[in-house]
Amino acid sequence: MDIHKRVLAADIGERRVGLAVSDELGMLAHPFQTLQWNGLENFINAIRQIIADEQIAKLVIGIPYALHGGFSKKTEEIKKISDQIKEQLDIEVIEIDERLTTKMAEQALHAVGKKPSKNRNKIDQVAAVYILQSYLDRLN
Repeated sequence: MDIHKRVLAADIGERRVGLAVSDELGMLAHPFQTLQWNGLENFINAIRQIIADEQIAKLVIGIPYALHGGFSKKTEEIKKISDQIKEQLDIEVIEIDERLTTKMAEQALHAVGKKPSKNRNKIDQVAAVYILQSYLDRLN
């Protein structure tokens, strides 16, 4: 990975997309922001702007496999979205298994005294952090 180029991760949900971004060294994932899901075209435009503004080299998309490791309806939906993103963006797009990341994010917020039900945007960002950190750990 190019030094000074960062990696962006997306936890795509039905209503929101949690985003996390790496540091410039590609070692640590940090919460970035939560986008409201307003359709694929709006999402891709938002991601294009983030890629330009934040010097993003790669996009990691969390794929929600079923607990047994197979495909569910949600897995197929997110894979289709990922395929369309790959066609429209000029950066490398990596898919990674994101099973249980939302549950882990809820537990992390609960552990610091925040109610998951009142912090949906934060949960989405923290889930994206888990996705990205998993990818970064495999690289390093």
